[in-house]
Amino acid sequence: MINGSPAFSWIDINVTELCNRKCIFCPRIDDDFYPNQNLNISLNLIRKMATELKHIKYQGAIVLCGFGEPLLHPDIIEVVSILSKNARIEIVTNGDYLTPSIITELVQAGAGYFVVSMYDGIHQVEKFKSLFLDANCPEEKFILRDRWHSEADGFGLKLTNRAGTIKIGDQDPIDISHPCHYPAYSMTIDWNGDALLCVQDWNKKVKLGNIFSQSLMEVWLSKAMQKRRNQLINGKRKQGPCNLCNADGTLHGYNHVKAWNL
Repeated sequence: MINGSPAFSWIDINVTELCNRKCIFCPRIDDDFYPNQNLNISLNLIRKMATELKHIKYQGAIVLCGFGEPLLHPDIIEVVSILSKNARIEIVTNGDYLTPSIITELVQAGAGYFVVSMYDGIHQVEKFKSLFLDANCPEEKFILRDRWHSEADGFGLKLTNRAGTIKIGDQDPIDISHPCHYPAYSMTIDWNGDALLCVQDWNKKVKLGNIFSQSLMEVWLSKAMQKRRNQLINGKRKQGPCNLCNADGTLHGYNHVKAWNL
């Protein structure tokens, strides 16, 4: 709680607009919709966030993932080093740029957990296990996610539709009366400082503020954020992009929802 209001405990940061892959279940497969761009979050903005998190005594997580491949940020080691002083750092990566030395540098900088999405086949399991072993990184610090099955495989892999931007795989139906907890416990920050509604909104339709000109807490407690929070906690999802989203936003954040008492 900060000044009587529940604080966020999870921050997704899109550190770069670059990605080296085009996956069938990702909006990036369409260059017209989501072009690959060399746009990266600045270290000045990272430092500003770190200062604010220190001020509010933040004890939550920061996830470096967003809409690009975080290891393509030219200063990713420094980004981790700055942010890790005030948060637990998780890195979501396709693993293509992981080496034992890079893993070691990231861990020494403060990375606490790696989520590796594997797209090429089962042979990658041993490959990545060996990389982390060679870096003396224990198994409890990384997880390997199977993402290589194609639509035709029929393995029943559940994929979110990224707020209506993709239509592939075994998709869950959309229930616009289903509550969503994302705005009760999490923030999503884009490379340019825009505070987005959540990490599912690849259209970036909803911008709740910008942390270049506002503090994290100003955005978190803003009228715009509070309006969306109230709507989504109570299952009012007729507005876009939530009316097109099939992600289950109730997997986390239950205690935050209770604390908001909306």
